[in-house]
Amino acid sequence: MSQFGMQMAGGRAGRRAAFPDVYTALAVVACVFLVAALAVMFSAGSKVGKDGSPFGLQEPGKIVLPTAK
Repeated sequence: MSQFGMQMAGGRAGRRAAFPDVYTALAVVACVFLVAALAVMFSAGSKVGKDGSPFGLQEPGKIVLPTAK
């Protein structure tokens, strides 16, 4: 492909960079947001889960939610 002047997106012209490229930075940002979303869902699940457990399932027909403060 180099004879036509085409290059891969985000690629370097024949040399290795000493620092991460933009795709690595985007992957790190995505992982940070996924961990933040996991923390939010864990705290929300512990508020409505059975006995305060985020993994506890409530009985069908007997769902009890905490009262609003």
